[in-house]
Amino acid sequence: MTLVLGIDVGTQSVKTGLLDVGAGALLHVASRAYAGGARQQPGELWSATLEAVAETVAQNKAGRGSIAAVGLSGQMHGTVLYGEQHDVIGDLINWQDDRCNTPVQEFGGNTTIERMEELIPTQAAGDLGVDRMASGFLAATLFHIKHFNPDLYKSIAHVLTPTDYIRRQLTGGDDYITDPTNAFGTGVFDVRRGCWRTDVLESLGLPQRLFPQVHPTDSMAGAVSSFVAHRTGLMQGTPVCVGGGDNQMAMIGCGACRPGGLLCINIGTSSQVCAVIDTYRKIPGIDTRSFPGGMFALVFAGLTGGKSYTWLRNMLLADLAAVRATTMKASELFKHMDTLAGIAPPGCSGLRFEPTLRGTRRNPGQRGAFTGISEKNFFLGFRARAVMEGVVNELRQAYDSMQMTDVSGIAGAGNGLVRSALWRTIAAASFGSPLKVTDFENAVFGAAAVAAQAAGLCKFREIPIHYAFES
Repeated sequence: MTLVLGIDVGTQSVKTGLLDVGAGALLHVASRAYAGGARQQPGELWSATLEAVAETVAQNKAGRGSIAAVGLSGQMHGTVLYGEQHDVIGDLINWQDDRCNTPVQEFGGNTTIERMEELIPTQAAGDLGVDRMASGFLAATLFHIKHFNPDLYKSIAHVLTPTDYIRRQLTGGDDYITDPTNAFGTGVFDVRRGCWRTDVLESLGLPQRLFPQVHPTDSMAGAVSSFVAHRTGLMQGTPVCVGGGDNQMAMIGCGACRPGGLLCINIGTSSQVCAVIDTYRKIPGIDTRSFPGGMFALVFAGLTGGKSYTWLRNMLLADLAAVRATTMKASELFKHMDTLAGIAPPGCSGLRFEPTLRGTRRNPGQRGAFTGISEKNFFLGFRARAVMEGVVNELRQAYDSMQMTDVSGIAGAGNGLVRSALWRTIAAASFGSPLKVTDFENAVFGAAAVAAQAAGLCKFREIPIHYAFES
């Protein structure tokens, strides 16, 4: 049995697990939660990672020497600041930070994002991969600090993404590196050519010396330090892979990892539709992200997605509590909503839902809406189904704009598809294709699979993937 440890550093928790490379099975998954929000304590993420790794390693009866490598995945776009003494400065600022969406007098009433877009050379914008610079991206955070907190800016010697921060802690090294998938998420990386875009950095006044070196996602960055070995039970010297962003690692974990292969749709807290391509191209409204092996991923990300269904449930609970009508548990209400939604007809008799409760990256101020309301279509079941259909329709429209002609099928992931048979049915019908859905931690699987390739054990595409649901 060949085992590789995968670590996924999310926005609200870290998850770890051991991938049995030959069997394609994810074993001994552990999770540790920490405070969410746009600003987080790096030390909390690190402590949680150590605890989760230690739990996973302790459950491994094959012994710690059976773990051949460590791979990483993590929340994209975030920022960790370092000083001259290699110390972390302040909070981790993640993708949820919205400071750059506020109009400011210093920029003539424009937002930080609008000012950055004015400065970025037009000829460069199409090579950056991002559909639009957004608040929470590393470059936007750094640009904002430069202009509105100059004292802090002067103390910054290096910047890393959250994934890179955790990997650096694991190896105990002094290097500052990232990979193309996380570099994409900064907003100033030339995705087409695979390097930092110097003319963009110069236009924004951000020196390249602050940014990490870019190494391949599937290369080794170092080895587990003695401190980490003592705290977790891992063998000192176990190779640690560079790793990458959670979106791309999750795509690998559900089998959407080759041109002409599976399309990936994910309905979790947010939602995504993703496809791997071998030649760079840019489509309005779609990211073109770096993908391991010199390939690219077309990605549309809905910022609300599955959270819309939780929002509807929470609104209902609040309404019932206001009139003291129920003591029903929130988890039970989901089941009733699914049942009622299954009775409602497809199309909900004209009721439609726009799942943009938190806006979009292109238009942060956009808001969601129910439309087409009539006297007969606003019952709970209609609303529940309309939310499900709205989330899927948003993904389908984005997929249509990708103009893909060589997709072999659809892989699904995320709690929305895992827990709701109706949502799976709606998705399969909308995309006109059978749907294969995994029920494990895709990003943990993907991180471990890439590390297996880095260790020379096998190609990540060769690792078998088992689907829990196929329709």
